[in-house]
Amino acid sequence: MFIRKAGAALVLSGLIASSLLNAQIRSATITGTVHDAAGGVVPNANVTVTQQETGIQTNVKTTDAGIYTAPYLAAGTYTVDISMAGFAPSKQTGISLGVSQTARIDVELRIGAVQQTVDVSVQGTQLQTDSSTVQGAVDANVINALPNPSDNPLYYAALQAGVVPRNAMGDTTSLNSFGVGAQARKQQSTIGVNGGRAFTNDIQLDGLPVMGGGYNEAAVMPNTEGLSEVRVISNNFSAEYGHGQAVIQMSTKSGTNAFHGQADYTLRNEALNANNMYNNANGIRRPAFKVNEFGGAVGGPIKRDKLFFFTSYHYLQHNRATTSLLSVPTAAERVGDFSHTFIRDANGSPVPAQIFDPYNVTQLGPDLYQRALIPNAIIPNPNPYALKMYSFYPLPNRTPDDVFNTNNFGATTVTQVRRHSLNNRVDY
Repeated sequence: MFIRKAGAALVLSGLIASSLLNAQIRSATITGTVHDAAGGVVPNANVTVTQQETGIQTNVKTTDAGIYTAPYLAAGTYTVDISMAGFAPSKQTGISLGVSQTARIDVELRIGAVQQTVDVSVQGTQLQTDSSTVQGAVDANVINALPNPSDNPLYYAALQAGVVPRNAMGDTTSLNSFGVGAQARKQQSTIGVNGGRAFTNDIQLDGLPVMGGGYNEAAVMPNTEGLSEVRVISNNFSAEYGHGQAVIQMSTKSGTNAFHGQADYTLRNEALNANNMYNNANGIRRPAFKVNEFGGAVGGPIKRDKLFFFTSYHYLQHNRATTSLLSVPTAAERVGDFSHTFIRDANGSPVPAQIFDPYNVTQLGPDLYQRALIPNAIIPNPNPYALKMYSFYPLPNRTPDDVFNTNNFGATTVTQVRRHSLNNRVDY
């Protein structure tokens, strides 16, 4: 009963949060001027802006100056319908709009009957001429096409001009490369924009800042299947920004009137990797390195033209073997026999180790004592507690590198990493 109530409360909280985020997510604008063939403006014309994926409409009218503006639009593809008595309706389709983007669509109405419609299909990228903001974006098509071994969504921001990732961001094999924990997210957030330092950017998810309190790193990393676009705003921010050197916006996908889904599987295995130089030099085989990652996403309508959902899920399995070379006591040393133990002299050359008895001393002067040398460096009656402590060491399992028994023990440990990432979004 508690679990069911908690789940219902969580869903309700998500729906409330979704409605509160509405103004943040819907930040794009379509604007323009409506005029007739002679160049005169057309006031009070009816303008309907329709998102083609969801069928959601925004209705506005032109001002006395013939200007219309449709704000608070979600990213997507739009159609603009304009009608006015005495003119043939005009229809502009295929208008691609990104997050925080302002597109200008100027329309010329021609005199004609209501049954006649001027249908124009917009081709190419819309130039943003109504804002001085310098920005660029990577859309879902590029995100789906490019390989991203670490599943770092901020990787796509590094594809924009002026964005320079630090070396740590290129790491794809360490434990931090899998995005688990604050240090991992810090490593994946090391981006500088326009010469700025790393961790000086405002990182947003669907219009809300998601920086952590430690390093200004991204505290939330969405699944790549759920990304609609990653945008970098590098200069001349509008009044809603201003928290950092640049603004990196990650925007998630929304459901549409049609169901869409995808599934993917990523395999990484040591059989596909080369051994490193250190292992080759020491005769160590390639350690186990296995990554199995399952992902998928699905979105669609809950109620057509009104209520939509989109969800994505990732499950990562990683077994990582780490080989360490250590020096441990030999079988003889474990019982107090150091007759075959060598140490370095002042010149670094090997010399037999000498052991002195701290309980057998000869006074050579008022404040000078000399301990007695233990013959052949074999302790006759080792302390039983010392023997017990030495017994905890493992026995050597490899040929040492030198006469000093350096690196006479090799240990391989396996670290298991499991990551679940579930992203849900509801739009009403």
